[in-house]
Amino acid sequence: MRLPLATALLGTSALFAAAPALAVDATLSGFATLGYALSDSPYTYQRFIDDQGTFKRDTLVAGQLDLHLAPAWSATVQLRAAPHSHDDDKWRVEASLAFLAWRPNNDWLLRAGKFRVPFYMYSEALEVGLAHDMVRLPYEMYSITPTNDFRGFFGTRSLFVDAREISLDGYAGQTDAWVRTWARDGVPGGVPAGANFMQVHVRVMGLVLTGRDPTLTWRLGYHSTRTRRGDGRQLPVTFPRVDVAPGIGYWQIDNALPGPGVPGVSTIRNHIVTAGFEWQLGEGWRVAGEALQMKQRDTEAGSEQRSAYLALFKQIGRFTPYASLARERSGGKLLEWRRRLTSNPMPAFIPGADQINAANRFAGETLFAYDQHSLALGLSYAIAPQAKIKAEWMRTKVGEASNHFDTPPGQADAQGLRVDTLSVNFNVAF
Repeated sequence: MRLPLATALLGTSALFAAAPALAVDATLSGFATLGYALSDSPYTYQRFIDDQGTFKRDTLVAGQLDLHLAPAWSATVQLRAAPHSHDDDKWRVEASLAFLAWRPNNDWLLRAGKFRVPFYMYSEALEVGLAHDMVRLPYEMYSITPTNDFRGFFGTRSLFVDAREISLDGYAGQTDAWVRTWARDGVPGGVPAGANFMQVHVRVMGLVLTGRDPTLTWRLGYHSTRTRRGDGRQLPVTFPRVDVAPGIGYWQIDNALPGPGVPGVSTIRNHIVTAGFEWQLGEGWRVAGEALQMKQRDTEAGSEQRSAYLALFKQIGRFTPYASLARERSGGKLLEWRRRLTSNPMPAFIPGADQINAANRFAGETLFAYDQHSLALGLSYAIAPQAKIKAEWMRTKVGEASNHFDTPPGQADAQGLRVDTLSVNFNVAF
């Protein structure tokens, strides 16, 4: 919280010093979701959903203070209470937004502080359930990054052509995120079984072009990230093969294992292209979709994938039934590495085989490898202008792999898994 809050407070203080008699117009608002989700599988999905049921997947509450300091100046702070970013058993209150804004004229908006990264069509309202009709936005798309917030600078240039608004957003900054991985059985003497969290430092920048008219909204974006580990350790480029006998060997996933050494880099780069649209078709029909392609540089073991979804809505009075289809798949090289690391273990008679096999399997299972699709059917009902209740059935099918699922200890991995999920959400804004 410190940097964005300090930015807003320093800017506000400077403005007051220049104009001590200035009156401040303050607006307080908020939003909340109470959500319950239950699946038919002991394989935990999306961090919290399993056959025991959970309120933790979607439940949150947030409050926002907007200060209108002068005709061209404003400040915003939003506090959110939600499950902790790096502890599955705790909740946390943090600043999700905190920025100072300057609008010199109708065409320009310049901001500094903490923001939401504009990756997606609905990034600005990502957690505001009242702003969309789906119980939750498709996970195959909206789980791409470990965090959706960053600290830095945001500039927007807008222009109007007839009834159409065109805006170009440019942003740059950094964020400290926690990457969650799941160890089915762990590595004896090394990594404990269960959830493990690694801090990463990410530098982000990008350009986003958005068009809006009465019936169509579209968005195109290019984003670049540079990621390094919080503990300063290098990230692997590849895993050398170590042969101990003809046809028998393992992959050196760490320099603690015997082998020639794991080549590494301090920083890895990702280039991401996004596209999305929402189209009002008339007579209550609406269609929305997004697509994303992420290219990995500098390593064979990083996240590289394609994701997309398409959703159809029909408004009938206060009711809005919908259907969505989503797909996510990693690049072939990453899936191949997962196969290598999790298959063909060394036979038990080889000294140290159990430890090495466990290390290789852990490395393979914690790669960010995905091959899954989902179908969702849902219904949104507007109780009032500021309240909605939603229900959804979703079937998710895993192909070769999916790191979105936590495999119970001693069980087979999620390959071929089929999971049905029922969710109910109550969304309000005030």
